[in-house]
Amino acid sequence: MPHTDRQRRPRTAGTVALLAGSALLACFGLVLLAHAPSSAPQATGTATAARRHESTPPASTPARPSRTSSADASASPTPSKRGDAPRPAAVPDDIAAAARHFVLAWSGHDARPGKDSSYDDAAHRAAAYSSKDLAEQLTTNSAGSARQWQQWTRSKALVAADISRIAVPDGAPEPTADTAWIRVRYRLTTTPATGRPSSTDEQVALKLQRDQAGTWLVTALPYV
Repeated sequence: MPHTDRQRRPRTAGTVALLAGSALLACFGLVLLAHAPSSAPQATGTATAARRHESTPPASTPARPSRTSSADASASPTPSKRGDAPRPAAVPDDIAAAARHFVLAWSGHDARPGKDSSYDDAAHRAAAYSSKDLAEQLTTNSAGSARQWQQWTRSKALVAADISRIAVPDGAPEPTADTAWIRVRYRLTTTPATGRPSSTDEQVALKLQRDQAGTWLVTALPYV
């Protein structure tokens, strides 16, 4: 049976609605395409900026000091500074000889049979290298020296000094034409008749003066 006009109208209206919907979708798609190119570079630029920000350290971050930093270099002395240190004053030969003779005589003792008769024998030998006033002080007996001599006598010991250094003490003035302050360092070795020898490191400060004859003599023991 053929269709009437009423039956055809609903189909025509549906077709028009479908075409209108398709046109609307097409317009919406064109709008999306128009905006897509402009949004893509923005995303790319943002990502690039973010990567640059991560790879570049902040300007306020201090650099870590290396093992050879300037602080370590300044802490260690430089050769020029060590070279600028004052050298100790040289001791003239005649003054050094007078100091050496005195110390060897003053510190040496021989308690073996037939040798020294007392502790003071060493002071008497040192008197040849010292002033009269000092020689009298050196022969003053004490309880300590008496006990020491008894020990040496029992062991028949020989006491001898080996001088290691003669120099001007720190802070002392340099030797002049008639006065000098000297420090003598020496090793004192005690050798008994039987048994092993023993040694101690000793030092003594001396004041020396030249007498009228031009001879250097020890006049005082400043730190004794």
